[in-house]
Amino acid sequence: MEDLQRIAAPNRGIAGAFAGVLAAAALAGCGSEPSRSVPVACKDASAALERALARAPGDVRVGGTRLSGCFAPGSDSADQQALGLTLLPAAQHLAAGARAKPRGAAALRLGFLIGAVRRGAERGGVYAELVRRLEQELAGVDTGAPGYLRGERAGRDHG
Repeated sequence: MEDLQRIAAPNRGIAGAFAGVLAAAALAGCGSEPSRSVPVACKDASAALERALARAPGDVRVGGTRLSGCFAPGSDSADQQALGLTLLPAAQHLAAGARAKPRGAAALRLGFLIGAVRRGAERGGVYAELVRRLEQELAGVDTGAPGYLRGERAGRDHG
């Protein structure tokens, strides 16, 4: 019994010190790593997104988050899908409006959305498929129209 007590005492000190160092390292890294989950507001209904896009080319935020901030590096597939289910219907609706009126507000808003999505997707390669899918909605849209271009630039700059 005495032998076990002599062996255990030094090991307890090492284990305790190791646990303390590990805990300190974990706490030090807490604030430095970006969030790995998509903000909840970004996964809400696309109607809220379209209302927010009414402020384009100005400061467009959904629940206080810029559209590019909706793209969390390393997010899981469920978050990516939920973000797509918010963005895609909005892009489809705006694209239909932009096709009908190439110089209308929908073209500017669609341009902003696409620019912001491209900006956000640069934060992590996991969003390449979502960007590709949203860009498919541009078929038949005059992406050279002044409003679209203005929106896309603004989305890239601060979206």
